[in-house]
This record gives sequence, C-alpha cells and structure tokens, in this order.
Amino acid sequence: MMLMAKNRMREARFFVGKPQAQLWAETRIHYSTICRIERGYQKPSPEQKQKLARALGVQPDWLFPESEK
Repeated sequence: MMLMAKNRMREARFFVGKPQAQLWAETRIHYSTICRIERGYQKPSPEQKQKLARALGVQPDWLFPESEK
C-alpha cells in the first residue's frame, strides 16, 4: 500500500488538544479510520474531510492540501 502525502491532522489535533478517541466521538468516524487517514494510508471522503475540519476548527483545504488530490 502506498502512502499518500501527509495531511495536517496530527498537527491540528495537537494544537486543539484532542486525542483520536475524542475526534471519533465528535465526528462518528471510527478511530481506526481516523488513524489511517492521519497516517496517510487512506484518503478521506469529502464528508469525512468536512467533519474532521469542523471538529478541529480549521478549513478542509488547510487540513487536506490540494497536493493530496
């Protein structure tokens, strides 16, 4: 499996102080999926991008830069 370009989820989670389990509770995206997205093993759907960005207080385009597309 190829790794995709890194996203900024870990950085955003660190700055807002949210562990993956809290992000799971807020977005209802399973923690294993959050982990795979954060590590670059899975590309998030547009809906997942919106949910994650909202929960982290950032714009989806910042969280998942165009270089990943």
